[in-house]
Amino acid sequence: MNCRKIMRVFGLGVVLFLCVTAVVGCTKKKHGATAKPNQDIQYEKGADLRGVIKSIDKKSSVIAFYNPVFDTEEAFLYDSATEIISKNDVQETVEEISPGEVFDLYMDAKGGLAKMKETADIVVEEDAEIKVDADTHIITVDDINYSYSDFMVSLSGGKEINPMEITELDQVTFRGVEGKAYSLIVTKGHGYIQPEKYEDFVGGTLTIDGEAILPVSEGMLIAVPEGKQKISMKNGFLESKADTSVKRDELTVVDMSQFMTQKPHTSSVTFHIYPEGAELYINGAYVDYSKPINMYYGAHAVKVVLEGYNAYTGTITVKDPEASVRIDLAEETATVEDDGDSGDSGKSSSTTVDDTTSDPNVTTPVAEFDTKHKITVSAPDGVSVYVNGAYQGKAPCSFAKTLGSITLTLQREGYKTKSYSLDVVDDNEDVTLSFPDLTVDK
Repeated sequence: MNCRKIMRVFGLGVVLFLCVTAVVGCTKKKHGATAKPNQDIQYEKGADLRGVIKSIDKKSSVIAFYNPVFDTEEAFLYDSATEIISKNDVQETVEEISPGEVFDLYMDAKGGLAKMKETADIVVEEDAEIKVDADTHIITVDDINYSYSDFMVSLSGGKEINPMEITELDQVTFRGVEGKAYSLIVTKGHGYIQPEKYEDFVGGTLTIDGEAILPVSEGMLIAVPEGKQKISMKNGFLESKADTSVKRDELTVVDMSQFMTQKPHTSSVTFHIYPEGAELYINGAYVDYSKPINMYYGAHAVKVVLEGYNAYTGTITVKDPEASVRIDLAEETATVEDDGDSGDSGKSSSTTVDDTTSDPNVTTPVAEFDTKHKITVSAPDGVSVYVNGAYQGKAPCSFAKTLGSITLTLQREGYKTKSYSLDVVDDNEDVTLSFPDLTVDK
């Protein structure tokens, strides 16, 4: 309705008021300009993403990162203008950074790296004790659990490895945040010693660098820390010592015969074990006692096991040209407690040793076994399998279930040897293991 029509209805005075009101109400209000930002305050653009260095290609000027937020791998160009800043705000060069380190990344307009600033709120554990559970994708570092993805940075000697390949022998630097693992970098790895010409020491003990002690068995392959190592074998009075240098992931063959002292006397020892079918272990190695066994003079650890019977463990000292050892196992019996009665709860195993004496001061390692259950390695097909340095057969193969922390090694000619650290629990069950294929040794 216009003003002329309104005037005919309401009169001139009312119309003038309405028209003036309408004009004023339709007028747009003008606002003042927004004040300029405070020039004294520096506004910094936040990081575009967080990245864990996976590799640095200096020839192509490309850095590959693991993005732990999206579990992806991304690569970006860098140049001389890219700022690299430590968590202490110190300028660094690309030569001073390394795989496994974590940075907040800032991109330039072209998508290249404008700035890398080392992330401060990261858990860093050097020479960390770690355990890897591949089934749950959990890494335990000094008793704290972290989840990990298949994209996590896991390197040894600059090469990607399966986290399961990290053994107790290795020194590792771990990085992550609460609940999530970012990187595992092996700073000191392991290699392998394969002794040869050591037949006279089978049944004795092997010592690595004065610490690791293993029973000597045929066809041994031992995982050891990289670097200089002292290896010695002893069987009775017979001894051989050698110094060698071991490189990471490489095999070192050591001829033990050239370091052997003069052969001592040996004895022919006959074992009479009852009941039949029991297994005999001498110095931790399984022995066929169906015929006399040649043993060097000196102390030897003995263990006899049979399902349904109490195991026997003891030490014998061989000192004569011929000896006879009788061991009787007692059946397992339930323990019955009588009030005020401290009598025996059941029979114990016994041993009669002819021409031998006990030596309580000798402590030879004897592995713990679950004789009722087996460990089966099903893959890779055809690889030689070793447990704590002792040969078990070629996969697929099964062997007695060794309990506790073990190092399981896979070897095949023309391929890289691999070791895995495993914790075998006493759960009254068989264990079946399958591992990735070995890689060709170039």
